[in-house]
Amino acid sequence: PRHNSYASKSTVTLASQHPRLPFATTSTSMPVRNSSSSSSAYTSFARTTEPEQMTTIDRTTKPQENKSKTTMFSPDKSVITHRVVHTTHGGYTNGNRGIGHIFGIDEMPKVLQPKHGFSSVKNPNQVREDIDLETSKHSKKLAFKIRHVLTPEEADAVWRISDQVGYTDFLADYNTPPGMRQNVVMCFIDDGAFTDAVFQRIKDDLPQEIDGRKLVGLSRRWNAGKYVKGRQFTPHIDGDMTGHRLTEDKKGIRSYAGDKVHTKLSALFYLNDYKHDGLVGGGTKIFKGDHPDGSSQHYYEQQPEKGTAIFFRHGIPGSRLGNEGSVMHAGSKNLGDTPKLMVRVDVLYEAEPEDNFARRRCSWMDFDD
Repeated sequence: PRHNSYASKSTVTLASQHPRLPFATTSTSMPVRNSSSSSSAYTSFARTTEPEQMTTIDRTTKPQENKSKTTMFSPDKSVITHRVVHTTHGGYTNGNRGIGHIFGIDEMPKVLQPKHGFSSVKNPNQVREDIDLETSKHSKKLAFKIRHVLTPEEADAVWRISDQVGYTDFLADYNTPPGMRQNVVMCFIDDGAFTDAVFQRIKDDLPQEIDGRKLVGLSRRWNAGKYVKGRQFTPHIDGDMTGHRLTEDKKGIRSYAGDKVHTKLSALFYLNDYKHDGLVGGGTKIFKGDHPDGSSQHYYEQQPEKGTAIFFRHGIPGSRLGNEGSVMHAGSKNLGDTPKLMVRVDVLYEAEPEDNFARRRCSWMDFDD
């Protein structure tokens, strides 16, 4: 059977390699067992998937989009041209696996193009604020936010990319238990100019080293998400990757730098909020303590703030793919009619080949250096 993120030529069951993991799955988002119940809500995820359960998205058509629309705020009304740059396995919100796409953006909205004035200079009111996780002295857990990374106009433009390409229930390279991920998504990769400029804005506020590995940059893959009323993301830990970028001809994707980099932080950028856009609910819960679980009521909750990003360590604890500093988090339920809009990008650090050994073995595809 195939197991999760990134499809696989050589199948590996992480639970057999790492007994501490509670489920026989290589999911890049680790489900959290609810300690208040004797049987986990995600027990059914530890199963094989028969070939007939696989679903294929027609690569010649626009993804099937959730019909809920949001008012466009950006004055930049340019049409977003895009193409399919990679077809891969992934998962749906109901837990089924399938095949779908990652998109390349031919030209970013003008407001996001450095040649049209998108600056790599840190915004004047940009500031980092640490989140107290109330852990023990030697804990490696880390979470913080950087406020006002993007201006409201820039945040609107990022959202417009996803809106024009189209959201879908399918998430490329990831598979989660039924009901855990409840958003619609769209994954895109830019040519690097936008991503690199964002990195220049925030690099001085990022940890310069984690576990002795030096900061490198941002993966150029952006996972955009939309949560309509009643939708949420239940407690989980984000998985790690090797990072992505476009090939030289911009027709495909490849690893950011082979085995030389690895992701260690998730960055969630909020693209709308309650102050400007009428959003109700939809905050991000960061669970406190050394060993929290999904039933914990001890957490910090960040309400969506347009242009602000929240950062936290990721990777499956106890495995060669992760670390003991991974932070459990959840997306609170959207309580209003305005969809919650956000986008995730990963922060890259130096790596040695052995750091990515397990990832390669459970990969559905091999990247070139």
